[in-house]
Amino acid sequence: MRRQVTVTVADSHVAQIDELAQALRDAGMEVDGILRAIGVITGSLPAEQQLGSIESLPGVAAVEEQKTFRLAPPDADVQ
Repeated sequence: MRRQVTVTVADSHVAQIDELAQALRDAGMEVDGILRAIGVITGSLPAEQQLGSIESLPGVAAVEEQKTFRLAPPDADVQ
């Protein structure tokens, strides 16, 4: 199982976003998208991999785990 993450690129490294994406891949992240205009990289990590393994890479400003929510179908008995 994998968990979805969003990586915010440091302002000083936005010009090297493609190199950072490759470094993230090398660290085990499956990169899904590179949003150059806003300096964000999205993807997933194996569930057992610690966020710190990519937080410490040069150019990473922040790493956030994406939260997902599921609603019951409209006809389900809720509560």
